[in-house]
Amino acid sequence: MRKSLSVWNVGLCGMFVVVGLATTQNVCAQLSGSEKLIPLVWNNGKIYFFQGSDYARYDIAQDTADGNDGSGHSYPRSIRDNWPGLFTDSIDAAVFWPAPPPGGAEIKTVAYFFKGNQFMRYDVAADRADAADGAGRPYPQPISLKWPGIWADRVDAILVWPVPRNGRAVAYFFRDNQYIRFDIKHHRADPGYPKPIAGNWPNFKFPDGIDGAIAWPTKIEGKSVVYFFKSDQYMRYDVDADRADDQSGGGLGYPAPVVGNWPGLFADDALAVYAKQCDQATGVSVPDFDVDSHLGTTVPTDHLTPANAIYPNGTCDRPNVLNEVCDHGSRFRVLVNTEQAYVVAHARKMGLSQGQYGDVAIIQHNKVNGATCFYQGALEEFNLSHNGNVKAPSKGVGNPVFWMTPSQISNSKFPCASCHDNGPIIRSPYLAQIIGANQLPGSGDVTFNSDGQPYSFVGADFASWKAYKVEVPDNQCNGCHRMGVNNLSNTGIVPNHGTAVDLGIKATAVSQKSKHPHSTTSPIWMLPGQDTFQQATADAAFAIKQCADQFRLGAPLPNSASCKITQFTKP
Repeated sequence: MRKSLSVWNVGLCGMFVVVGLATTQNVCAQLSGSEKLIPLVWNNGKIYFFQGSDYARYDIAQDTADGNDGSGHSYPRSIRDNWPGLFTDSIDAAVFWPAPPPGGAEIKTVAYFFKGNQFMRYDVAADRADAADGAGRPYPQPISLKWPGIWADRVDAILVWPVPRNGRAVAYFFRDNQYIRFDIKHHRADPGYPKPIAGNWPNFKFPDGIDGAIAWPTKIEGKSVVYFFKSDQYMRYDVDADRADDQSGGGLGYPAPVVGNWPGLFADDALAVYAKQCDQATGVSVPDFDVDSHLGTTVPTDHLTPANAIYPNGTCDRPNVLNEVCDHGSRFRVLVNTEQAYVVAHARKMGLSQGQYGDVAIIQHNKVNGATCFYQGALEEFNLSHNGNVKAPSKGVGNPVFWMTPSQISNSKFPCASCHDNGPIIRSPYLAQIIGANQLPGSGDVTFNSDGQPYSFVGADFASWKAYKVEVPDNQCNGCHRMGVNNLSNTGIVPNHGTAVDLGIKATAVSQKSKHPHSTTSPIWMLPGQDTFQQATADAAFAIKQCADQFRLGAPLPNSASCKITQFTKP
């Protein structure tokens, strides 16, 4: 299938270190991607995808999900209101049957829907579920009544094979890691079944079971194919070769994510496509993770005063510099850390109760090519409760919404580069104090974010972001790392943010909000190894700020003996 972006409205978002929160709503939503996906090919050139209590419609010829039904009713739509008499939610399996009901008493086109140990029959011409069969027995009926040889208590998926098998029309029923072949003409299971999927379906990607399957009605790349779905992934099976494909002709490897490859089907396509771009650009992927897992680290809140202080009150040794609070209970985790790239996640507690967080954010960065991606969640404002697991952005924004889309991030009040303008991570004492497996990447490197280290933003939504290095001769700040200014600050959107304009001043100031007085146990941010305030350090930061204040959008960049500003981010 081809890829496409869904359309979302513009909202606000936050970043890894500064949070801007707002409720969002999808203006042309499709399915959520959070429950089992049940595909069903119909005889009208459409595929119906059922999920939970809703369904969406997919146009086969256009290879994209329909936005509406042609009369102004948008998708997704509820099963209850649009499939008269049918199960209203949590369908297990569905199939458009290629023969009239068995017995010969009723000649009509039907589809079958299965849920638990029961099934229902849908009259296609009448466009409603049958209330009873020809003998007057009401639906739903037990599977065991009409489907000889099939599991009586549950079916996971059903597939009508698109070509004859040994001269016969057959269907396949799947459950867990087994399958049953069914003779359509004689309406009974073949002897010798069930059999294991493994060993009987060559190169099959989901040997432990599937959620659904469909035969594509037209040839793909010159061959007949079947698509199998499992959780948030799908695979393609070459009917002619009787073997699962490893990749498409365009190079898409299987199994592949459903989101991003079945255009318009899911509301969160835009985020999933962005995540795929990020994975390719950085060479690493953002995994699912548990914020509360022992693999993460609680950010120390040393000497919190008072000890029972509730966010945002209280003082401590190393507060969150950008939010200027002591955020007791926040969590940090290095999800991936290789020689070339890293992925880090930060969950801000923000005074919430056990198992809940006010913000979750991720940075994904390749140290060799500079490719950087930002992901932002906003749990508190979205009225969400963290349930122990955070789904990877590659799986979409979630239902209810967890992640913001790229357009929401780029159009927010606090776009990430308005602070992250000298490199992907802002190294402050707040996170740099973490030791062990979750030590902040670069926390012990005095050349962290130094000149020459590449930095670029992935994705069309971030193509306009630019960061510039600020240089003042013989300035000790420039001696270790870049001091940055950016094209997102001082524009009336996010005034006075960035490392040169704001953070350098905070890092060298006489005092800092929510922080204990500078001391050995509560050292000043800059310089490394310095415990208390030094006027020379503050003067150096102020000189950098004076140079950065000369930056103006659309005006020539300062280039004098005392102040030079140069763009260093790559397109």
